[in-house]
Amino acid sequence: MDAGTVTELVDKSLRNLRENRGDAARWLAVEVLLGDPGALGDDELVNRLHGLQDRLEEVTRARYGVV
Repeated sequence: MDAGTVTELVDKSLRNLRENRGDAARWLAVEVLLGDPGALGDDELVNRLHGLQDRLEEVTRARYGVV
């Protein structure tokens, strides 16, 4: 990948984060919980957290027309 492509991808990512702070905050919260040993002991919670991440990813992909 050339430097121009990398710069463009970073710019798009940052714009997405700025425009969709709520989704970014939810994604980060899920990541924090998935790193917590107590949360990892609850299989149902882990499954639901992964489901939430999948939905957030789908929304973001749809927003930018990436399917």
